[in-house]
Amino acid sequence: MTEVADQIVTDRWRMRAPTVPRLGQTICVPTVHPVGDRRVLRCAQPILDAGFDIHFIWLGGEPGDARPHARVSETRLPEVRSFRDRLRLVPRVAALARELDADAWHIHDYYLLAHARRWARRTDRPVLYDVHEYYPEYYSERFAAPTWVQRTAKHLVAGVERRHAVRLGAANAVSEELAERFRACGVPAIATPNYPSTEAFHHPARELTPDLLRRVIHTGNLTTQYGADVLVHLAVELAQIAPDVELLAISRFPSEADRRRFTASLARAGRPANLTMLDLVPAHEVAGLLATCGIGLSMMQDVGEARLSVNSKFYEYASMGLAIVTSDLPAARRFMAASAVGQCVPADRPELFARAIGDLIANAGDTCGAVNRAAPRAREELSWERTCAPRIQSLVRQLIPGADSARSRKHPASQPEPTPGSV
Repeated sequence: MTEVADQIVTDRWRMRAPTVPRLGQTICVPTVHPVGDRRVLRCAQPILDAGFDIHFIWLGGEPGDARPHARVSETRLPEVRSFRDRLRLVPRVAALARELDADAWHIHDYYLLAHARRWARRTDRPVLYDVHEYYPEYYSERFAAPTWVQRTAKHLVAGVERRHAVRLGAANAVSEELAERFRACGVPAIATPNYPSTEAFHHPARELTPDLLRRVIHTGNLTTQYGADVLVHLAVELAQIAPDVELLAISRFPSEADRRRFTASLARAGRPANLTMLDLVPAHEVAGLLATCGIGLSMMQDVGEARLSVNSKFYEYASMGLAIVTSDLPAARRFMAASAVGQCVPADRPELFARAIGDLIANAGDTCGAVNRAAPRAREELSWERTCAPRIQSLVRQLIPGADSARSRKHPASQPEPTPGSV
């Protein structure tokens, strides 16, 4: 792990090195998300830029402790192969966070809520709950069950989340609708959609051309809920109607079971030659990859929170000047109308995804012209630094007052500020 110019660089992630004086307070970021998770990094950067130190606890890479910068440290736990393994590590993540004795926690998981509540009660220190998902909808519909069972499960999950959240410091939600849920029960909350970060999406803007439309990409998870089976059948359809179109997909699997299921689906389909599977791409390399493509896919199925959520890839596709073909779900439809160019099709119809791609290519002049007019506005409006980072900094400063006194207590004037790499 090394520091290069103004960047903090590791084998799995990078951040911008802070330039403001340190406040002498540490915020612990315990999570069972994988090391280098884009949302986790995006939220941590403005906190670091506000003068706080950061300690990550997350999963993957070489296990152990490291300090890639004087103000940024991390603890990595072993990679997990299943959702069950992830849950088993929750107590360990919480225990490590308690040992750190930080000034605040910034948690990114529903599963850590109970641990965070106990820590906050014992220490009288704040916790910021980062809400990535519509958890009540997600968990109530994750498994097939009668409607009344799903409705009951939804109320139970929502009740647990609300009961813990009201006893923490504040919530940082991925949408305004989610933020309003927490405000309604008295929790200070902000909305920070997963807009691209300038640090990760600094790649120069490029014009969309007809040739690029023949490179189609899917960057999301490959699970049944995210349309993995539809993607495989789409490849088969495209091979028949548009054999010169190249379909790319990042090998992003939340569990080994998801990987095996997708591999079996590929085998049953005869391993379509037009589908190229890519290795996982670090957050700072996604923009460069998207710049080589012309159409971005989202194939979310109509289950759980899908009707409510706008995934990160929508913002990334639009900002990088890609046309989008997406499942026709309410939140996706609203996003397309406001910020992007492309088509919405029924979620479970691969032949209609293929037809939509063919239509965009057949009308390449209109497609490229519309995308090239929309992309600059998307890059301007869908900006993490302009919209979300200031909200996080303001909220954290409200949660953790007295930074000046903390600095004098922890870092007296006689003690020099550590230089990068010296700790």
